[in-house]
Amino acid sequence: MKLSLLGRLIDRRLKKKYDASTYESKLVDSFVPSLWWMIREVRRYRPDVVIMRYRMPSNLVVNLACKLCGIKVRILYNQTGLYTHKSEKLSFKKKLVFSLFPKVRMTTVKIHDVFDLKYRGDEFHILPHDYFLPYVHEPNPEAENRSYFKEGILNILDVGKYRPYKNHFVLVNAIKILKDREELKDIHFTILGQASVPEEIKYYEDLQKHAAECGVSEFITFRTHIPYSEMMKLYYDNDVFILTSKEEQASISILEAMANGVVAVSTNLNGTAHYITEGSDGFFFKTDEPESLAEVIKYISDNRDRVPEWGHNGLESIKANYTYKNYKAALSEVLEKEFGVTL
Repeated sequence: MKLSLLGRLIDRRLKKKYDASTYESKLVDSFVPSLWWMIREVRRYRPDVVIMRYRMPSNLVVNLACKLCGIKVRILYNQTGLYTHKSEKLSFKKKLVFSLFPKVRMTTVKIHDVFDLKYRGDEFHILPHDYFLPYVHEPNPEAENRSYFKEGILNILDVGKYRPYKNHFVLVNAIKILKDREELKDIHFTILGQASVPEEIKYYEDLQKHAAECGVSEFITFRTHIPYSEMMKLYYDNDVFILTSKEEQASISILEAMANGVVAVSTNLNGTAHYITEGSDGFFFKTDEPESLAEVIKYISDNRDRVPEWGHNGLESIKANYTYKNYKAALSEVLEKEFGVTL
């Protein structure tokens, strides 16, 4: 997008103030494109439907340009939960901001704390004009006949950048609990993450040191920098996937694991935890509570004869609910209900 005069001033200030990585993230939230350029682009493309991602300055301009060009079918996409607490009221300021964006909203997230729906579902509701559209991940056909328990052991995978919010430490602490209880028979863990910048490298080294201090290094393989093309093999080499993040906006890795027949385990604070059907294709544990995670691992280990069943159920759930045809059907319903448009 071409920057407006205001956008250029903001851009210049951000470049001076931040390093390249921080600048890039700040720019996303502060980008102000030229309205006149945007109007020309909208007229050139003449879209039937416009979907805007998040309430941010760039989409204020996009929405206004679409209005001026007579584009009526405008939808906001974000990853704020579909379910809103009944007591939550919008402030005047928020109401004013929200009025500047499309009123129809779709999200890939039902709720950010899956325990809210599980234990307090009656306290939440769905607002008018809000819709759930699923994340998409096509199932891996080769997973139909995949094998489990490579080398006769239960293999567990944890994937996430080596950064504090990914919270790999909770898994190491859970492994120590299991070791102290002598409940680690024939179980091995792989922790994979990105360690590119100094902060990630330090976290990676601290994590390995912590594992050594806990006396559990022999049960863990630490890995870094595996190309995406090799991830499928890694899923085939493992039976269980664990997302350990303290808080995750919406992790696609949950669906990735299920699409490869891997049992999915997630923290409760994760926007895609609800894609798991607890007890059928995966499990939840309380965020940042190693005791809770240890109990889940023990349950899976004690019932490892059911691991292929749980893995297969996850694959079937992906097929039934999270392919492109599901997304298209959900989007079609939104367009027809809100705008009378057939996809």
